[in-house]
Amino acid sequence: MTAELGTVTLIGLGALAAGSWLAVLWRKTGLYGLTLLTVLTSICLGYFFWHVEKPFPLSLDRILWGILIVALGADFLRRRTDLSCLTRADLFAGLLVIYLLISAVGVLLLTGGTSGLSRWLFFYAFPATLYVAARRCEITPWNERATLVVFSVLGVYLSLTGLAEVFGWNALVFPRYIADTSITDEFFGRARGPLLNPVANGFLILLGWTAWTVFTVQAPPLRRAMFLVGHGLFAAGVACTLTRSVWLSAAGCAVVVGAWITPSRFRAAWVTTALLMLMGAGLVAGVYFREMKRDRHLSAGEAARSVQLRPLLATAAWRMFQDRPVFGFGLAQYDQAKLAYLEDPTAPLPLRQAKPYTQHNVFLSLLVETGLIGLGLFGCFLAASAEVLRRHWGNPARPMSFLALVAVVAYVVNGLFHDVSIILDVNAVLFLMIGLAVRESSRDVADIPQNARLRSPVAFTE
Repeated sequence: MTAELGTVTLIGLGALAAGSWLAVLWRKTGLYGLTLLTVLTSICLGYFFWHVEKPFPLSLDRILWGILIVALGADFLRRRTDLSCLTRADLFAGLLVIYLLISAVGVLLLTGGTSGLSRWLFFYAFPATLYVAARRCEITPWNERATLVVFSVLGVYLSLTGLAEVFGWNALVFPRYIADTSITDEFFGRARGPLLNPVANGFLILLGWTAWTVFTVQAPPLRRAMFLVGHGLFAAGVACTLTRSVWLSAAGCAVVVGAWITPSRFRAAWVTTALLMLMGAGLVAGVYFREMKRDRHLSAGEAARSVQLRPLLATAAWRMFQDRPVFGFGLAQYDQAKLAYLEDPTAPLPLRQAKPYTQHNVFLSLLVETGLIGLGLFGCFLAASAEVLRRHWGNPARPMSFLALVAVVAYVVNGLFHDVSIILDVNAVLFLMIGLAVRESSRDVADIPQNARLRSPVAFTE
C-alpha cells in the first residue's frame, strides 16, 4: 500500500510539472500541438518506455490521451460541430468504431473475455480520438509545416536508430529498451525501433521520407542539394528493417511520390518505367528475399518458412469465414477460434503448421473477426478517404493529402502480409493522417497548376 501511495504521489507531482508545460503548448499551438505531442509520445515514449500497473495501468501516452479527450470535450462545448462539413470518411470511420465496439462487447457478454475490449480501446478508440482531434484542428500553413517538420525529424531519428540496431551500436540506441531482448527478442537485429516492430518502423520512416521529399521539391536549388543527401539516410533506414513488405511498400510509395511530383505530361511514362523496373528487380532478387537471414535469432530457413505459411493462414481464414460470414467470430478472437480449424484432419493443407502464428493479412483478420460488415466498413472508410485524396491529387498546396496518400499505400501493402491493425500505433498514425487530409480539404486553397508544381512555392513554405 505504501509503495502504491508513493507511486501515486510521484505521478501526481510529475503531472503537475508536465501540466505547466502543456499549458504553454496549448496556448501556443492549441489542439493541434497536443494531438501531435500525443502521437509522438505514443511512438517514442509509450508503454515500453515507462508504465505502471498499480494502482491502475498508466503510461505517458495514456495520460496524454486522457488530456486530449478532455481538451476535445472542451472544444466541442466551445464550438458547435458544423454537420454540413461531415464527409463520408467521417461517417464510415464512426460506423467502423461503433461496430467494432459492439463486436467487442458481444465477445465480453458471450465468453467473459476482455481481449476484444482491450483491442478496441488501444487499436481503434485511440486512433479514432486522433482522427476526431485532427478533424477539429485548425489547419494553417504553420500547422502544416510543423507536421512536415515533426515527421521528417521522426523519420531521421528512426533511420539513425535503425542503423545503430543493425550494426550493433547499442550505446547509440535510445530508448535503451530497443536494444534489450528482455522485453522480446522478436525482430532483434533489424531496425525495429521504439515500437519493437520493423513493419511499424518502416511505415513511419516512409512517412518521414515523404515529408522530407516535400521540403526537397520546394527548396531553392542550393538548399535542395543538401536535402537530397538526406534521402540516402531514409533509404538506409528502410533497408535496415530487413522486412520484405516494407521494401514493397517503399517501392509502391516511390511510384506514388514520383507521380505526385512529376508534371502530368510525363506521369504515364514515369509510372510505366517505374513498374517495369520494379518487376525486373523483383525477378532478380526474389529468391534472395525469400531466403535471406534477417533476425539474429532466426535462421534463413525459418525466414523462408514464413512465406510458405501464408497460404495456410489464408486457407484457414477462408474456412472460418465460410462458417461466420456476416458478423465473424468477434474482435480479437482469431487466435482462439482458429484452433478448431487448424486441427481439422480433413483440411486439404497441413494447417496445423500455422498454429503458433496469428493472421498475416489485416483484411483477412478483419474478415474473420468482424465479418463482411467489419471489413466492408473499413474498406468504405479507406475508399472514402481515397476519394478525398484523389480530389487534391498533385496539388502542392495540400501536403497533408500527400502524406495521407502515402500512409494509405504503405498500410495496404504491408497489410497484405501482416495484420498491421494489431501493431502499436500503425492505426493511430493512419487515422491521424487521414483526419488531417480530410480537414485540409475543407480549406479554401486555390489549386496550383500541375505543370507549375516544381517551381511554385506552396502555402506552408510562405
